[in-house]
Amino acid sequence: MKRKRNRTKIATLVIVLLVSSFSYSQGQKLDPYQFFPANIGDRWEYTMAGPGAGWTIIRDSIDLKDSSRFIFFTYPPTFMGADYRIDRKYNVFMSPQFSNRHVFKLDAKVGDTWMVLAGPPRYEARVREINQGIVFGKVTTIMTIDLFLLTRGDTVITEYSMLQYWEKLAYGFGLISREDGATQPMLLRGARINGITYGTVDVEEEPKMVPSEFVLYQNYPNPFNPSTTISFSIPEYSHVVIKVIDILGREIQEIANDYFSPGKHQTIFDARNLSSGIYFYQLITNKTTRTMKMILQK
Repeated sequence: MKRKRNRTKIATLVIVLLVSSFSYSQGQKLDPYQFFPANIGDRWEYTMAGPGAGWTIIRDSIDLKDSSRFIFFTYPPTFMGADYRIDRKYNVFMSPQFSNRHVFKLDAKVGDTWMVLAGPPRYEARVREINQGIVFGKVTTIMTIDLFLLTRGDTVITEYSMLQYWEKLAYGFGLISREDGATQPMLLRGARINGITYGTVDVEEEPKMVPSEFVLYQNYPNPFNPSTTISFSIPEYSHVVIKVIDILGREIQEIANDYFSPGKHQTIFDARNLSSGIYFYQLITNKTTRTMKMILQK
């Protein structure tokens, strides 16, 4: 009987070790980018105070300088450029052309901090915990990140820093919640990720109409100061260059140089360093060139 008990204990210990080893090896293989999945067509829907929120990734592009990736959503509106930029070091930046908030560091460990916004005001994030949890019936890893407002001129989180809110990223799901302890939290109620639907996704998006020709639209606003939106439509997957030239035909800036899917797209031209006057912008593909006039009025 005693030998049988010993064998049972040994077998149990072996099982525990195997499970522990499996969990550890699985943890070692985590791809940090999966804390912020971003496939074209992915959609997230949230419940929150007032109307709910939902957005879908409609396109992306690659920065030729450093291979970072720009992500464009239907909501929030994309009139101000890309919604996010993800670099090759697992950093995620929000509104990269403007505030460039360093919202997430996907490979961060517990206790790691990073400057979200240099300010003023100045914000810093810190990873509170990384634990196992269940999201839509799946066991996954959840990272909790606190956002602090730094006060008194501090450059790091201190006892005087003010906790603004905390967010949770779930491996394979992305952002699942945002809470501040006072108002109704924003909670993920459903998502469609890489073709798989989780929870409740109510919104049925209208099918996208594929244009029959290459079109370059009039920029808006026009006249403008200091930035304007340039939109174009293409009927097929194409390499597209959008460039701005002055009245003498000299190239001022290349604002797009990438491959785009069929449909309507838009980009932002920032002219804060230019003088008032008439400028032209061009859509250039291997099949056509289109040119439109715009007016910078400061």
